[in-house]
Amino acid sequence: MSAVKSILAVVGDPQSGRACLRTALRMGTQLDCHVDALHVLADPTAALPLVGEAMSGAMVDEMMGVAEREAGQRANLTRVMFDEVTAGMPQPDSAGATSGFGVSWLEESGVEEQVVALRGCRADLIVVDRPTTENETAALMTLNAALMQSGRAVVAAPPIPQGEGTDPGPIERVAVFWNGSTEATRAVQAALPLLATAKEVTVLRVEEEEWYAGTEDLDVHLTRHGVKTVISKVLPREIRTGRSLLFAAQDAGADMMVMGAYTRSKLRQLMLGSVTGYVMEHAVLPVLMCH
Repeated sequence: MSAVKSILAVVGDPQSGRACLRTALRMGTQLDCHVDALHVLADPTAALPLVGEAMSGAMVDEMMGVAEREAGQRANLTRVMFDEVTAGMPQPDSAGATSGFGVSWLEESGVEEQVVALRGCRADLIVVDRPTTENETAALMTLNAALMQSGRAVVAAPPIPQGEGTDPGPIERVAVFWNGSTEATRAVQAALPLLATAKEVTVLRVEEEEWYAGTEDLDVHLTRHGVKTVISKVLPREIRTGRSLLFAAQDAGADMMVMGAYTRSKLRQLMLGSVTGYVMEHAVLPVLMCH
């Protein structure tokens, strides 16, 4: 079982970035590994509309200046949030300078999804914001880039419920959605370090036509990797598989979900909807995924 030594947390702004950072620190503490908090300064040139010669040079310079100032203000506010959340935590001068738990601030200019895809290749795990109505387009592009281009497992962090404390505690119960697909297999493998530290792992299976796999061999595999308690459940088939999974994870008291991302064919996604999309829209707990 490969250990997780480096987690990349993408902190785009003070609000959604706080949830992402908190989830990454939660896992970093539990796995005794380093957390890099990455903030991407928006490239001002990317903010310019494609208007050809319709804009004068002065107008272009003004728009560039406004975009640059807004990016700088966002970065400053995000850094203030980072310093507040990580106060008292070990912060080495450079990422990976020490072994064990620590946290570093990284700042880079560019297009967020492109930077995340490149930076993610050099991390063991990537944590991003779960897309919501407030940040749907940008968060979805970053999530997909991390999933499809980095080759790493990705954790989608849900928004922090209003009034919830700052320390959610360790991840003790994990729900695994198992359908025997390549994506689910990779997700389970990536999650093994977390599963081995959990008190209980619940394996959820839905009898689908496209993917069907028993859980007996998986139970043995997890036990051999030091997972303490494994409970297997077969869920009734419903039109909304994602809905069944979320209710079952809630019933199991799960602190995290593990699943393959976009395992259905394009045709079944068109007819039945995307399980991944439904979970991303409604999950209130972190979801670890692989594609």
